[in-house]
Amino acid sequence: MNNLKKVESLLNQRLKVVASLIDESCYMIDVGCDHALLDIYLASIYKNIKIIASDNKKGPLEGAKENIKKYHLETRIQLKLGNGIDPIEKKVDTIVISGMGGLNMIGILKYKKELLFNIKTIILSPNSDTEKVRKEMIKLGYIIENEQLVKDKHIIYPVLVLKKGKKHYSKQEYLFGPILLERKDPLFLEYIKNERTRKEKLLEILPKKYIQRRRKLKKELKMIKKNL
Repeated sequence: MNNLKKVESLLNQRLKVVASLIDESCYMIDVGCDHALLDIYLASIYKNIKIIASDNKKGPLEGAKENIKKYHLETRIQLKLGNGIDPIEKKVDTIVISGMGGLNMIGILKYKKELLFNIKTIILSPNSDTEKVRKEMIKLGYIIENEQLVKDKHIIYPVLVLKKGKKHYSKQEYLFGPILLERKDPLFLEYIKNERTRKEKLLEILPKKYIQRRRKLKKELKMIKKNL
């Protein structure tokens, strides 16, 4: 129990939310596992979970190996070196990617879509380009089952839970997130206020020759103001 509390204390707020959304009996791959703290925590609280912790760099994997050994979880967490979802196995049904740029996430999943055949759940927490992430995941045959916002070190991040399926979303839902838009909790309002400020600043400095980009920003700002 002391070990569990220690591991939990090492998780940042974002990883705590990500952990809370992972099924306790899934077979998951944690892409870009870093030091495997999320995986150690999950293996400590769930007896039936199966975990592959992967990274494309040897350094983080060495750190992950030491951490896993420290908590005596060598038989519970499998370490793999590889790019994106290349280290996936046939029985894996869940992909988790957190703390990475949205465009990187899209690249990892979109260009290896043949590896998604058995994947029922994808949990993503992008650092940027969340709207694009939503759009690409829908194209890949997933729907947004759940969304949460989490504030970590003064920055608000989205966490998306995607499941196999087909659904149509509006431009507004792609921009804000259908579930976040429905809930409109205080953190959501703070999040879109920050987005409004960011987009207004970008519009100020964006040269007028970028007509399409400026038009898109103006439309997005109009939608933001409508929801405040």
